[in-house]
Amino acid sequence: MSRSQPDADTTDSRETVSGSVESGSVEPGLPEPAQRLLNAAGPVFAQRGFDRATVREIANIADVNVASVSYYFGDKKGLYTAVIRFIRERRERAFPLPVLGQGTAQRDLELLVRTLLSRMLASDETGWESMLMMREMQHPTSAIDGLVRDYFKPLYDALCQTIGTLLPPLDANSSWQTDALVPQLALGVVGQCLHYRIGRPVLNHLIAPELLQKHYGSDALCRMITATTLAACQDQNVIQQHLLLESSTFPPAEDVACQSN
Repeated sequence: MSRSQPDADTTDSRETVSGSVESGSVEPGLPEPAQRLLNAAGPVFAQRGFDRATVREIANIADVNVASVSYYFGDKKGLYTAVIRFIRERRERAFPLPVLGQGTAQRDLELLVRTLLSRMLASDETGWESMLMMREMQHPTSAIDGLVRDYFKPLYDALCQTIGTLLPPLDANSSWQTDALVPQLALGVVGQCLHYRIGRPVLNHLIAPELLQKHYGSDALCRMITATTLAACQDQNVIQQHLLLESSTFPPAEDVACQSN
């Protein structure tokens, strides 16, 4: 039995959210009311968070009946997941995973760093997309599973594979070298890219404006991140330095493991 479409909402009351609807954001094949919900929901979720956002507020901004949320998306979680997927797919189209293996491993690394950096630094007109993506990473919902699986992991796996080819033969007796070295180097690349995304306000205070423009654009940062990663991988530098730190006479620092709160 097919569902009937909800009647148009007759209410004129709506709360205002900054940058609420992007008229240019269109998903092919999506019915117009669903598209309006998608456009309205993004800024609300970004500014309020998933828990504090309400479907009534979103429906009012979209100027549709509140029942449209369940009709087109199932519930608030379905709408939120659709918004996250919309951002992910738009950035994937703008900065697709590069074709690897057509040149050197060094060139592959540069292509991967450029893609990762571009996805992170990409800005939208109102800024809500980046805000929502950062919210989801810092305060994950059930949408994080699909986001990691479909958006982050393919690029991360390619980074690990490429970095693995750049390293010298590893010591099979060292658990750190065989189990942790490659992932840590790959996450180091991710961390540098992420820093230039979330640390931009601090950089604006630390670095002179003319130097920011000259040395901190995406091309310059891509070259720097690629160069430091290559320097760490080649000639066993990272392994030798790690061994030196292990034999250091400095008192051990408190070990704070990476763990979720």
